[in-house]
Amino acid sequence: MRRILIVDDDQNILDRYRESLLKYREIRPTFALGANAALQELRNLQMDVIVSDMHMPGIDGPTLLETVKEEYPDVVRMILCGPADHEAIFAALPVSHQVLAKPSDAETLCNVIERACRLRALLTDSLLKRMGHIEKLPSLPAVYSELMAVMARPDVSTQKISRIVERDAAMAAKILRLVNSACFGVSRTITRLDQAVSYLGMELIKNLALTVHVFASLEKTAMRSGFSFEAQQERSLLTARVARRLLSDPGKAQDAFTAGLLHEIGNLILAVCIPAKFNAVVEACRVTGRPQHEVEIEIIGVSHAEVGAYLLGLWGLPYPIVEAVAYHHNPGAAVEKVFDVPSAVSLAAALVDEAMGNPSSMPKAHLESLNVMEKLPRWTAIAQDEVQMMSAQAVV
Repeated sequence: MRRILIVDDDQNILDRYRESLLKYREIRPTFALGANAALQELRNLQMDVIVSDMHMPGIDGPTLLETVKEEYPDVVRMILCGPADHEAIFAALPVSHQVLAKPSDAETLCNVIERACRLRALLTDSLLKRMGHIEKLPSLPAVYSELMAVMARPDVSTQKISRIVERDAAMAAKILRLVNSACFGVSRTITRLDQAVSYLGMELIKNLALTVHVFASLEKTAMRSGFSFEAQQERSLLTARVARRLLSDPGKAQDAFTAGLLHEIGNLILAVCIPAKFNAVVEACRVTGRPQHEVEIEIIGVSHAEVGAYLLGLWGLPYPIVEAVAYHHNPGAAVEKVFDVPSAVSLAAALVDEAMGNPSSMPKAHLESLNVMEKLPRWTAIAQDEVQMMSAQAVV
């Protein structure tokens, strides 16, 4: 039973939610008229999820969720926002786990809540018990934190973003190298960071800054553990490009791209933090041909998917991205009712492996459960196109 708190300043909207949620026995909703009433409910009852409207008089949605974040950090925070309210969305991103479209129907809301609660349980209770031997995880890059804060302002410019990245010379060099690599297929050489921001977009630059920092800071140590930084980076970028093309919704496509970039980050963490056990996993996979994540659970007690998701969750990345990383070997566990970001990333990784001639774990049973198998030939062609494009660009 999930206890959820729904907050709005309009009693009619609360009444509609009350009526529409009656048939969903798996949740126990509480309704609060405004932020002050919501805070009182939180003092009286232990909640799993809070769902707040964006615009409310007095204390608005982001301000309310900021308080919840500080005083009740275990509560999953969601906010309802109109699709054209771009400035408000930027304000909500730092304090909410998910931004939901307003209005959201009861089925969509319940589906999102269930997925978030399952992910929260995966990344806290069970995972913490199995991660005692991983002594130190990388800290959130300062540049990424600053980019997050600056991008919450609607008037931020590409020049401002590039000036922040420029202060970390190694990161700036890595980003320019990535932008000009075959993975991105840029038709001309990009030599300035502001050009890179304009070409790729600020959101992608922010996530590249995060990815590059983590990989670059741990690359040498990981290589000593037999970990191939370059091979994983190439495969992750391909997965990201394919995953983005599998979803038609622009926001979800961007989440899928970011999750694709980061979906194997747990490998790097394991290779650095517990190299002996990670090497044992690699050797066992080589000898037996078994899937890596299954061998990891036997030898380490946790898979690289869960470790990567745990790290990204600690860093406060959006739940759809963390969820996709956590479940990229088992998208069915994400409890999707439609083809969404976790499925796109899992399928993209499998399609890339197939297109590159590597063993793959195609989630066919999951695709059948979502009634999308008829799209598989077209999606396969997309992956083949991306791999061929990268190969051709690499030759040039």
